[in-house]
Amino acid sequence: MADAAVTARGLKKGFGRGLVLDGLDLTIEPGEAVGLLGPNGAGKTTLLKSLLGLLPIDAGRCSILGESSSALSPATRARVAYVPQTPGQFPWLSGKAMLRYVSAFYPVFDWNYARDLAARWKLALRTPVGVLSPGQQQRLSIVRALATRPDVVVLDEPIASLDPATRIAVIDELIRERARRPVTVLFSSHLIGDLERLCSKFAILVSGRIAVMDTVAWFRTLVRVALEGDEPALVATTIPGSALVRKVANGRLIAVMERAGVAHLSETLPSTIRLTMDEPDVETLASEWMQ
Repeated sequence: MADAAVTARGLKKGFGRGLVLDGLDLTIEPGEAVGLLGPNGAGKTTLLKSLLGLLPIDAGRCSILGESSSALSPATRARVAYVPQTPGQFPWLSGKAMLRYVSAFYPVFDWNYARDLAARWKLALRTPVGVLSPGQQQRLSIVRALATRPDVVVLDEPIASLDPATRIAVIDELIRERARRPVTVLFSSHLIGDLERLCSKFAILVSGRIAVMDTVAWFRTLVRVALEGDEPALVATTIPGSALVRKVANGRLIAVMERAGVAHLSETLPSTIRLTMDEPDVETLASEWMQ
């Protein structure tokens, strides 16, 4: 576990009688950028806060940069940046005063970089935070995080309130940072198109566990097949064990599988079963796990 940037083993976390994370396993290597996907309520924020030590876990273990999440040292915390969906900031402070306040908690705070980002993202640092729009407040939160020059960046839906141009600018900046040095990124978002530009891997969280985690390139090898015929029981038995998702929709059996397996499947099907195939984009494929 010590060699990985982020790990979770058998992680469990519940609220009341409900179990949100149910024996979750996750490993992110140094320098990887992982997009965390999942339906609303899947537990993405709970997972991120557990990894950061912001929530106590019920069972299992998790760590960041080799230290237990429940006992991160000040030195390790200074190497980790977190951008929540709703940034907690002091509304009466100006943007510059907010950055000055935060900078006191970090051994490294790159003021030149912060000013450069603020200028490029048209962020008025002299304006009180409470007067800024939600999108401007989120830009300030991202500037604050990146200016600490972290080794690990954890982002929880931080770009949903941003306009398209700023979203692109934020993703571009993260891409540039990762090109300069091996920054590890764990990025939760529903905007899969944005994540596809940045991330090397996707992890899909469903029912309290990581249903699948692999490279973006691997996701692009997947196709969706539909089987239908006059004998439903026979149709159900023809999906190979390699299929990743199986479900019934509109009287058809739908499966997501690697493209290489489709030719063999079509050759072995009885004549009474019809097969159709399409090659949806990564966003559509990922959604198959979430339904």
